[in-house]
Amino acid sequence: MMKVDYHVDTIRGHVPPALLDRLLMTVLPELGLVRSAELGDVLAAVDYDHAPYAGGTELVPAMGLGLRRPVAIVDLKRVEALKGIEVDADAGTVTIGAAVTHRRLSDHGAVREHLPTLAAAASRVGNARVRSTGTVGGNLCFAEPRSDLGCVLVALGATAEVRSTRGARTLPIDELIVGAFETSLEPDEILTTVTVPFEPSGMSYWKLQSYERPTLGVALVVTEAQWQITVGAATERPARAAIAAGDTAGLDAFVDGLELSDDMTGPPAYKRSVLRAYLHRVLEAAR
Repeated sequence: MMKVDYHVDTIRGHVPPALLDRLLMTVLPELGLVRSAELGDVLAAVDYDHAPYAGGTELVPAMGLGLRRPVAIVDLKRVEALKGIEVDADAGTVTIGAAVTHRRLSDHGAVREHLPTLAAAASRVGNARVRSTGTVGGNLCFAEPRSDLGCVLVALGATAEVRSTRGARTLPIDELIVGAFETSLEPDEILTTVTVPFEPSGMSYWKLQSYERPTLGVALVVTEAQWQITVGAATERPARAAIAAGDTAGLDAFVDGLELSDDMTGPPAYKRSVLRAYLHRVLEAAR
């Protein structure tokens, strides 16, 4: 049975205390809470004014800053269909529920076996509180540019299943994330699962970190024939390139063509210099 409460007090016990404190420090209008263990109920509730919520590590700060002002939040934490991790050995994939936390992702045996780079990246997301409460779905659906998971999942060729009461559709992660804080989700859609091919050999992920978010993230898949490079955090959305192994001119052209952010973590010239130096060092060593 779906229950709808329309008082901030009803959120206590469902939002981590630290996040609730941050929420209550701001002056917000009365906020409702929609709760159900059934996927159909939450799909029926979600729209522009009813924001889906699992960990709240992205939604609550956005509300505090006035960037999102829903009339209610739709709690996804009780929906078991959004919390699974399943391996399909025949297809060579791992399917991850949108409500899986970063900590569960990083600690899960199947993820560590088949997606070790993704597990390692999840283990270093934010801080302990964020890893314990933040979810894969929330991370992707807010399309925060300074994200680890988005970069790694794009490099892996992951796909997302999104659903609404109108049905389901599947799209690559690099089509889900279309810009900084911008996705291709419709207001009544939620991300339900992410399906990730088993990690290829020769993959790695490196990041330059400022505070609790990456300033620059680089996912590499290096083979004898090709360098597959995905750059995130310093770009509005993860940027990919496949360059013939040893083609340093092509590598430089890719780096020079990136539109890098200019923010408190450094100007584009600094980030471009760091990125170029890292890629040349690692890829020359790989040769």
